[in-house]
Amino acid sequence: MLVKTETTLALRCSDCGRSVVQTLSRFALGPERPCEVLCKCGSRLLVVSTRNRKSYWLEAGCVICEFTHMYRLTASEFWSREAFYLSCQETGLELGCIGPYERVRNYLQTKEQALEILVEEMGGKNYFRNAEVMLGALTFVHTLAEEGGLYCPCGENRIELEIFPDRIELHCRHCLRMCLLAAETEQDVAKLEQCESLELERQVFGEKKRKTHRRNHDNK
Repeated sequence: MLVKTETTLALRCSDCGRSVVQTLSRFALGPERPCEVLCKCGSRLLVVSTRNRKSYWLEAGCVICEFTHMYRLTASEFWSREAFYLSCQETGLELGCIGPYERVRNYLQTKEQALEILVEEMGGKNYFRNAEVMLGALTFVHTLAEEGGLYCPCGENRIELEIFPDRIELHCRHCLRMCLLAAETEQDVAKLEQCESLELERQVFGEKKRKTHRRNHDNK
């Protein structure tokens, strides 16, 4: 039987936000040899340890909630031919994955392709403060709208969406109520994900509104 000796990690640094991809070797991990993965910025990204090689403990800093999460994987999960996804234990948001190189590469390519399409539509990668965060926020808003969770008290629900470099603004074209959604940091998305619905009541999620250039998108 062919024994898998390597697995690949993709995870975002909780300090600088950089995506890190690193290969871990079975021979570099043992009861006396925990493996420490560092980001280029010098911050500790992940620590992998095992007592008996039957299970592995992953200790990772979280870019979303800023706490440290512990994950326990069996040996078959850690060295699996499928990807294991790491999520924030506070919010459930995806942080990264570990698995075969091809699976991890496909995971990263899928995220990059979705981001590239959005960036091109909005006029270039330099438009957003954080394009990946904006993608997450937009995806959530559109999903919420499809499920009927986005509405205005006036009942018309003629909602217009405006996209700025650091936020999303929702406006009712009938009564002029609005809702501002900050979309600059991972924490902004985490806060947004906790909402079961959004009602336009001149409410603000995140930082104060800034004067910036904007792009208009009408949902009707």
